[in-house]
Amino acid sequence: MRNDQEQAAYEQGLHPPLWRGWAAGATVGFALTGGNSDTRSLSLAFTGDRKTSHDEITMYENTIYATNNAAGVLPHVTANTDQGGARYSRNITKRLFGYGSADFQADALQELNLRSIFGGGLGVHVINTSQTTLDFLGGLNFTHESYGVVPATATTPAQPAITRSFAALTIGEEFMHKLGASTVLTEKAYYYPDLTQSGGQYRTTFNFGTVTKLSKWFSWQNAFGDIYVTNPPLGTKKNDVLLTTGLNVAFTH
Repeated sequence: MRNDQEQAAYEQGLHPPLWRGWAAGATVGFALTGGNSDTRSLSLAFTGDRKTSHDEITMYENTIYATNNAAGVLPHVTANTDQGGARYSRNITKRLFGYGSADFQADALQELNLRSIFGGGLGVHVINTSQTTLDFLGGLNFTHESYGVVPATATTPAQPAITRSFAALTIGEEFMHKLGASTVLTEKAYYYPDLTQSGGQYRTTFNFGTVTKLSKWFSWQNAFGDIYVTNPPLGTKKNDVLLTTGLNVAFTH
C-alpha cells in the first residue's frame, strides 16, 4: 500500500513532464599547430536522451570546423560540416514501436547548403535490457537537398546549383552496450534508397561512439561518423567522415 505522497510520485514517474528525465552531454574539442604547420580546428558534439517506460526522445548535434593557414599555402577551410537531429519513439507493444524523426546536414566543402530528412515508421526491440539494446527500424522519409554552385577545377567544369526533393526508404539498426561500469558503446547504421530516381541512387550513414565515465560530471567521448552519397555534384567527393574526441560534460534533469 502507498500513501498519497508515494502514489503521486509513482504516477509522476509513469508520466513525467517533458522537461524532466533528461540525460545529456556536451563535448568541445580544439586543436592548433604552429611552426612548420599552422592549423586550427574546433569540434562540438551534443547528445540528449529522455526515456520513460513508454516513449523516448533523442537529440544530437555534431560540428567540425578546421582551417589551414600554413606559410606558402593559400589560407583555406579544410572542414566545415554540421549534423543534427531528433527522434521521438513510442512503444506500441513490448517489442514494437513507432517513430518520427528529423535530421539536418550541411557541408560547405561539398557545397551542401542543407539536407533535411523527415521520416517515420516502425521499429522492433530485438534486445532491450539495461546492459544491451538492439533495434531494427524501417519506414519512409522525405528528403530535400540544396547544393550551391561548385567552382570549376583543373579537371571539372563549374557545376550549377542543385535543389532536389525525393522520397526514400529508411532501413536501419541501432545498438548500445555497456562495457563494465564506466564505458558505453553505441553504433548506428542506416540505408536510404531513393524511390524516385532510376540508377540505384542511395545514401548511407554510419555512426560509432564510446563514452567513458571519469567522474560524476566528466567523461571521455569518441565519435566517428561517415555519410556516403551516390550522386553529389560533379567535382565533389561522395564520402564525408567525421571523427571527434574530447572531454564530455554530462548533466541530468
